[in-house]
Amino acid sequence: MKTFILLILITLAILWPLTRYALFLVSNYLAGHLGYIRKQLGGLAKPIARGVLTAIAAEVVAVVTYPFGWFISPKSEKTGIPVLMVHGLFHNASAWFVFRRRLGKAGFVNLHTYQYGSLTKSFSQAVTGLEERLDNLLEDSPDSKIILIGHSQGGLVCRRAAGNPVYRDRVAAMVTLGSPHKGSDLARFASYSMARDLIPGRATAKSVDAVPDPDCPRLGIYTLVDDFVFPLDMLQTGRSGWQERICSPMGHVWMVYSREVVGMVIDFLRPVLVK
Repeated sequence: MKTFILLILITLAILWPLTRYALFLVSNYLAGHLGYIRKQLGGLAKPIARGVLTAIAAEVVAVVTYPFGWFISPKSEKTGIPVLMVHGLFHNASAWFVFRRRLGKAGFVNLHTYQYGSLTKSFSQAVTGLEERLDNLLEDSPDSKIILIGHSQGGLVCRRAAGNPVYRDRVAAMVTLGSPHKGSDLARFASYSMARDLIPGRATAKSVDAVPDPDCPRLGIYTLVDDFVFPLDMLQTGRSGWQERICSPMGHVWMVYSREVVGMVIDFLRPVLVK
C-alpha cells in the first residue's frame, strides 16, 4: 500500500509540471510570445526540460520543508535595514529558508517573513495582514525604512501594501520574483478565490494597478519559462520606474531556491544596504 501511494505521488509530481508546461506552450503560442521566447533562448526543448526538472525538484523541497514554516521562526538581528519576505500561493515561510540564509551571508541580517493563508484568505486580507506586519516592524523607529521581497503572489501583496500612502515613503526597495503582475492563464483552472482572482482582468491585478508605486528602487525578476505565470507579458509590470531582469530557464517555484536569483537580488540591494 505504501509503495502504491508513493508511486502515485511520484507520478503526480511528474505529470503536474508537464501539464503546466503544456499549458505554458499553448498560452504563449496564442498570445504570440512563443517565437520571441524561442529566439531569446535559442530553442525551447532544453529550456523547458530544465524548467520541468527544476519544477519537480522545487515541489519535492517545498513538500519536505513546508511543515517547518509553521513551527520554526529563525532568529533575526535588529541591526541594519529590515528585509521582509512574502511567499506566494500554496507556500508559507518555509519558502525562504534557503533564500534567507544566502541573504544573511551577504550582510542582510535583519530578516523577517510574513505568511498568509492563501487557501482560506482573500487577497485584501493578505494585504491587511502585511500592513499590520509593517506597522510592527516600523513602529520602533519613525524614520526607518524596509525592504520588501515577494515571490509570485507575494509580490502583488507587497505592491498593494506599498501603494498605501501610509507606507509609500517607508519602503527602501522592492523586489518581485516571478510575480503575476497582470494575472495568469493558469488561474483559470484554480478552484479557490485567491487564485481565481488572478485570472487576467480580474480583481487582484486591478487592485494592484490602482495604487501608485513607492518612490524607491524596484526590481522584477522572471524566467522566460515560468510554469505558473503565463503568457509572458503577465510577468511584466508595464510601468515606468521598474528594472526588469530575466534569469536563466527554471521553474516558477525554483526561483526562491536558486543561487542565481538570490545573487541578482543581492546585487540590486547592495546600494540600499550601504546607504
